[in-house]
Amino acid sequence: SSGINAEYGDLHWLPIKKRIIFKIALLSYKSVNGLSPMYLQDLFRYAHHGHDPMLIVPFTPLKGYQDRSFSVIGPRIFNALPDTLKQSDTVDLFKSSLKTYLFSLSDDEICHIVNRKF
Repeated sequence: SSGINAEYGDLHWLPIKKRIIFKIALLSYKSVNGLSPMYLQDLFRYAHHGHDPMLIVPFTPLKGYQDRSFSVIGPRIFNALPDTLKQSDTVDLFKSSLKTYLFSLSDDEICHIVNRKF
């Protein structure tokens, strides 16, 4: 497994778990900034804490499919990102910074971000 991860790093490809996080974070960033379809933007609710908007993570009574829905996992991942990353001025800057950030995280840190094991 570590051999494959080393090859991904040489190619500047994210491992699969991190790639999934990347895609969800990117969709969340676009939704927060009005760059996604309205039906995705409507899935997010905001709780303002100071100057940084936080997304409300809906309560799910049972672990299962609801816990993995975009309306739950999107805010959870987006809220876990560093503020400087969430406040990127452009999509390209966000993508570049996000990829660098995800490369720096261990598998345990990735699992902590989503509050569950993959």
